[in-house]
Amino acid sequence: MPTRILDDGESREHFKHRLEAFSDIVFGLSLSQLALQLALPAHAAELFQSPLRYAIFFGTFAIICAVWLSHHRMFQLAFEPDPPDIALNFVYLAFVAILPFAMQVNVRFGGSAVGFGFYVVDFIGFSLPMFGLLQRGLARRSPHLSEEQRLQLWRAVLRNRLVLGASLASLVLIPLVGVVFAWIPFTLISIGTSLVRRRVNAVPARYLPVASGSPPQFTMR
Repeated sequence: MPTRILDDGESREHFKHRLEAFSDIVFGLSLSQLALQLALPAHAAELFQSPLRYAIFFGTFAIICAVWLSHHRMFQLAFEPDPPDIALNFVYLAFVAILPFAMQVNVRFGGSAVGFGFYVVDFIGFSLPMFGLLQRGLARRSPHLSEEQRLQLWRAVLRNRLVLGASLASLVLIPLVGVVFAWIPFTLISIGTSLVRRRVNAVPARYLPVASGSPPQFTMR
C-alpha cells in the first residue's frame, strides 16, 4: 500500500476499520437528512394531503438500511484497502449521500419521469461501485474465507447484479411505458433474491482458492 494512503506505521487493518467507521458516519448522516428533506407545508392540514411523500420517505429509509447491510457484508467478506477498492468505496458513499436529495426530487416531482428517473439513476450510481467491490473481492479467491463465507459473497454478487439489472431496465422503461410500469423491475427484485438464496448453493470454480503453489490470479469476470 503506498504511503500516500497509509500513514507511516499504520496497518492495513487499522486503515480498513477507520474507513468503515467513516462510511458508517455517511450512512448515519444520510438517514438523518431524510427527515430534513420533508419540508414543512404552509398549513398543518396539508401534512396529510400527500401520503406519497411519506411512502417515499420510509421506502428510502429502508433502502439506506439495506445498502448499509450490503456495505457491512462487503467489508467483512470482500474489501481490501487497496487504491481501487478505496476509490470505489468513496464513489459508493457519494451516491448514498445523495439519496436524501433524490428522495426530495421524487417527492417534489412525484409521478414524473424526471423525478423517478433521477431516483433510479442514483440506484445505478451506488450499485455499480458495489458490483466492482464485490467482484474484486470474489476474484481475489482469498483462502481465508470459509466455504460458507465464499457462498455468501457469491450470493451477494448475484443480488447486486439483480438490483443493477432492475435499475437499468426501469430506466429504459420510463420513456417507453411511463413511471407506473417502470416500477415493475423493482418489484421483481425480492423474487430474484429469494431464488438466489434458495437455489444458489455452490460457487463457480473460477472463484475458488488457487491450489497451493500456484501463482495467484486476479480476474474480473
